[in-house]
Amino acid sequence: MKNGILKFLVILFATHILQAQESEEANKTTFATKIIHNSVAGFYPIFFGNFETSKNYDITFYTIFWTNPAFGNLESGSDLLLETSVGLGFKLFDNSLYINPSFGITSGKFSSNSTGTKIAEGIVPSIYVNYQKKLLDFEGYIAYYKSIREDDGIVTKDYLLNWMAPGINVSKRVVLGAFYESFGITRQEDGDPLLVYQWLGGSIKLKFDKGIAFRISAGATLNTDAGTSDEFYKVSAFIPL
Repeated sequence: MKNGILKFLVILFATHILQAQESEEANKTTFATKIIHNSVAGFYPIFFGNFETSKNYDITFYTIFWTNPAFGNLESGSDLLLETSVGLGFKLFDNSLYINPSFGITSGKFSSNSTGTKIAEGIVPSIYVNYQKKLLDFEGYIAYYKSIREDDGIVTKDYLLNWMAPGINVSKRVVLGAFYESFGITRQEDGDPLLVYQWLGGSIKLKFDKGIAFRISAGATLNTDAGTSDEFYKVSAFIPL
């Protein structure tokens, strides 16, 4: 009798383990970082998270730690911009197309002339697109930074950032293509809209094992209202953890 109960408990426990493993395999999670440095914003790391669901979409999030002192209080380097967002990731056309709309908040003093940090200073709707099939390799992103803290005595502004990197797979490891990026102030209470920079150049992307990718882009500044340099560079490394 005891042996029968023991066997039953062992089978029950083994079944539970198998079900847990199947559930874990069906709903995976991933975490990655992207380290970027460019000639205007400087250095900033990004963390990404992805939670698979049983539906036709994933739950995603990202956090950007903007480290440029100009995005906070320049002299002290405090009140720096923190951007956090959640979204949904859709895989389409046999996983060749990935569309990831997100909605987030910013904290700091990036969108105003406040003297110190404002929690939930602004909102950031954004969308990221990735398409990879055969010869084509494309990435694109657009984000709108909208101020929502309309306190008395604070002057606010809104921004638009977008970039795209179309390329061709010249080999399993190398993608050659173009790079475009622009960033500007779309609205400011104490002035006119301002194009901070508009870049156009070439790009090379290197693909490594385990999903690691390295990209370097460089070229010319097409237009600027802010007196930024005539040339630009941008280097990024995407590293799944």
